[in-house]
Amino acid sequence: MRDIAEAALVSVTEAEFAAARRAEGAQVVLRGGVHWEQVGARGFYQPVHLLRRLSLDEARAAPPWGWGHRAVLRPGDAGAANGTLPIIRPPDLARYDEFSLQRRRRSCLRGARQRVRLVQLTDLGLLAEQGHELVRDSLARTGHRAPPSRAAYADKLRHYARGRHWCVLAGLIDGRLGGYGDAYVVDGVAYAGEVYYASWALPSNLPTLLNFEVAMLCRRTPGVHTFVNGLETPEHASLMLFKRTMGLVVDHLPVRWHMLPPARAVVRRWRPHAFYRLTGQAPGRAPSGPGS
Repeated sequence: MRDIAEAALVSVTEAEFAAARRAEGAQVVLRGGVHWEQVGARGFYQPVHLLRRLSLDEARAAPPWGWGHRAVLRPGDAGAANGTLPIIRPPDLARYDEFSLQRRRRSCLRGARQRVRLVQLTDLGLLAEQGHELVRDSLARTGHRAPPSRAAYADKLRHYARGRHWCVLAGLIDGRLGGYGDAYVVDGVAYAGEVYYASWALPSNLPTLLNFEVAMLCRRTPGVHTFVNGLETPEHASLMLFKRTMGLVVDHLPVRWHMLPPARAVVRRWRPHAFYRLTGQAPGRAPSGPGS
């Protein structure tokens, strides 16, 4: 492991990231010069580099055999958008610092620095020893998804080991793993990935420290111009409040999306919040169009 001050992100190209995702078992296809990845329910596609700005013709070249797709449009084609992608990001990454945080959050940050040692993991031994139970504890508390089996977790660690793009930051409290998260960079855009915190570590304000230092690592990484800290989750009000106090904002990027009518009806009715993140359309609002 190395101290957070010496941590480093490795930027990869879209083609390199697509190859890495294939190696991890994802279904990725190249159509119209764009690498499309199947995500979520089988048959829905989006660019593997989610924030790549596509032309309308590129967006229309999505795999035709699925039930839906979406893609962010370039500014020149934004007028053809029929939805948005609600990303969470610092309003200006180049100027993001401690004073971007609300006053109480800055106090939490100072307290966390006194209790937590934040490091970049260069070896996966710590996660192999303590990570699985931490993830199970974190997911049992949040209910975000079902906790992974030990075998599935071990497979995730192998992804970390094989992919040079992965950066894993961990918080240690008295030498014990209190939480960790991962991030990666594709063509100048940094994406925050999965993050987990042990329940016993929450009073240390580790979430404040980890979220802040990931953004600062992105800021000082040459070539990184955008940091995406997930998508908006209105159904999780406490999480959204936390991110606002961290000085982050919701930015709606223009997208072109398409779903087959039966699939659209099912997702809107039974997964309204997922529908919002896929299309930018609020659950109670009629879609503006069927897509491409």
